[in-house]
Amino acid sequence: MLLSDGGATRGTIQNGKLAAWYEASWKRLPEMRRPRTYIFGVGDDANLPLLKMLVRQNGLLENVLSTEPTEFKLTSFLSKIGRSPVSGLRLEVSPQNSVELVYPLQDAAFSGSLATWVGRYQKPQQDVAFTVRGVREATALGMSRKTSLPRESGENPQLPRLWARARVDALLEKIQREGEDQASIDEIIRLARQYKFVTPYTSFLAVPRALLRPRVIRPGDPVLRVHTDKSIISVVALFPFGLVQPLRYLSDEDTWQTRFFAPSDMQDGTYTVRLVLRDRLGNTYRETKTFVIASKPPVVQIKLHTKRYRRGQILDLKVVASQSTRTLVARLDGAAPVELKWDVRAGLNTGQLLIPEQAIPGSYKLTVTAEDIAHNTGSQGVDIEIVP
Repeated sequence: MLLSDGGATRGTIQNGKLAAWYEASWKRLPEMRRPRTYIFGVGDDANLPLLKMLVRQNGLLENVLSTEPTEFKLTSFLSKIGRSPVSGLRLEVSPQNSVELVYPLQDAAFSGSLATWVGRYQKPQQDVAFTVRGVREATALGMSRKTSLPRESGENPQLPRLWARARVDALLEKIQREGEDQASIDEIIRLARQYKFVTPYTSFLAVPRALLRPRVIRPGDPVLRVHTDKSIISVVALFPFGLVQPLRYLSDEDTWQTRFFAPSDMQDGTYTVRLVLRDRLGNTYRETKTFVIASKPPVVQIKLHTKRYRRGQILDLKVVASQSTRTLVARLDGAAPVELKWDVRAGLNTGQLLIPEQAIPGSYKLTVTAEDIAHNTGSQGVDIEIVP
């Protein structure tokens, strides 16, 4: 049983990794020894995405906001302890392709309660079978009914927005588990704007969102920049290592900025900074952003088929570099620098450097320098010989 806001008391929380670890640990136990997971989430800033993922291991979640009566929610929570929801509850549709992207609207359903799903279909169809399956008190449960999907209906005008919200919640959980990807973010923004609700990637009415840059930094004394809604008049950053830093507004750039000291002993990884924003009406908003500490320079490995070249010859470059590399530049005295590009087929970075016709025969140093997104640099040099 967990009574918590799901926040961190030490270090940072990566929701997807923590939930995956808990699920794997839970499944490794013999079935009869697997615990129930009861969670009572407390507070307006409760980490509900994490708590929802944790209770999927045979558990239930109840949460209470600061504006809600605690007694009612707590009584509801306590009344469910010892009771088991219907396990493995799912909705099956036949034909399978008649309905897509179906999501449950409850994390758990108990005997005697309603279970609802929302989905989307592209074209009308007759006699579509919907079947609910699960296990209730060690007994298999199954209910089925056929219905038709109409071309148009105005009976439930709230359904499109309800589905969009469920779809966005599913995409947000995917991001929590697997990290951000542009396709998911674009779909979240599109649905939120179309159906007018707030997500971590959108803002409506008096709920301004902040854009944090840069996301990847080196330990030391970096600059943090935040772009906000024009209604914001104050931004304060709360860093995970105890620093509280107000940001200064740069009117020429329409950006809030501060320098902060990132302890040199911080390990590479993802960290959380909390932003407190206040608008001109006195409303306060809290946001959580992440940044990445990256201190290790990229590693470079030059691959040449020979180290002896003639004047005027083209030198074919092949270079292996760390995945974090942003730019790769090859340099040779007397020759123009060459930027290397990723070659998908070759599986490495390639480029061509022209050895000058007027180069004096002798030994030269060919250097390839890599810079990553945190502006760490690494390089490798190789001695080559130029002959007439």
